[in-house]
Amino acid sequence: MTEVANHRNDGWCILVDKSIASVIHECLKNGDYVSEEFVIKDLGQQVAIPVKNPDVISGLEWFDSESFQFSKIKLEIKKSKKTPAQELVTNVERLLLKNSIILPQEMASCLPTKWELLGDLALVPSDTLNSDEWHNMRSENETLYQEVWREIGTSLGVSRIARQTEIANDKLRSSQVKMIVGDSGEVELTDNGVKFWLDVTKVMFSSGNVTERHRIGDIDMSGEIVVDAFSGIGYYTLPMLVRSNAMHVYACELNTNSIDALKKGAELNTVSDRLTIIEGDNQITLQSLTDIADRVHLGILPSSENTWPLAIDCLKRSGGIIHIHMNVPEKEIDSFVEYCLEQLKHYATKRDFNSIQLQHVEKVKWYAPHIRHIVIDVSIS
Repeated sequence: MTEVANHRNDGWCILVDKSIASVIHECLKNGDYVSEEFVIKDLGQQVAIPVKNPDVISGLEWFDSESFQFSKIKLEIKKSKKTPAQELVTNVERLLLKNSIILPQEMASCLPTKWELLGDLALVPSDTLNSDEWHNMRSENETLYQEVWREIGTSLGVSRIARQTEIANDKLRSSQVKMIVGDSGEVELTDNGVKFWLDVTKVMFSSGNVTERHRIGDIDMSGEIVVDAFSGIGYYTLPMLVRSNAMHVYACELNTNSIDALKKGAELNTVSDRLTIIEGDNQITLQSLTDIADRVHLGILPSSENTWPLAIDCLKRSGGIIHIHMNVPEKEIDSFVEYCLEQLKHYATKRDFNSIQLQHVEKVKWYAPHIRHIVIDVSIS
């Protein structure tokens, strides 16, 4: 009886390996291809993700018929409890009904299904309330349009809302976030005991790298001098100072907005006396940090390769550790690590280093289908 009650319908699924299930699920959700009617099913080595429109999915750029298959199988129907996104839709529907307006599907599809919470500020996707239908409502009833935004904030439990736009196509990858509810984009947040500060309208916060920030912060760097070649707002600089207990960090950064955020973050954590910020292009500034570092951190994606020789020059004559961030196809990780070690050996020989040892390869997250963000820890002496 239980089987019949819980698994009443067949549904189309895409079968994916567990190791990449989360990134595929995210890609499907972004395209609104996930069927919310059914529960995701664990098949052992694979996961069955309920989907809509298999024919459309099979034509997507990332779809690989050798890696993914579709199947119609027995699925458990989701219980009636609404998700936070569904509750949000219900709340907006109720608000509009009070104003004799029925929420059509075209407008409902522009309500956020995902968001990022930064303290009392919610960062929502660029398409939120951003369609001809919503623009028409705004022109006809600005007051009601603003009430909808406030209802979204109430549903998300925040007092401020910012809407994401595409990152600026410039060398600094500047934020183009726009404040919708509230005037200030300034945010202070704490992650694993480390305080960060930023203005979301000026710089980005890379929340997806949380596990690597924690890993770096767990390394004992007592007595060490560290060079962080791409410090940003201090994603890794601050954990190294606060949690790893680095003696001193030289943080290289080009973006003045990121530098402002790093300074305030250092003040919040009372580590300013152990931090030196080197402003400018690190292809130039790293040359002034020769022979000083026990450890060099290269936290840039998709590639940090153009700084490898400079990083080796930063190491003390006794050597040290280099952390190299890269985006690499999953199938090519082993061969890329070998390539990395060979290139480092070539550069290191010029400084009379004779030992290049791989310490660790950390798979941080899926950057895209089949592409991993990895960190390679290398010891050089």
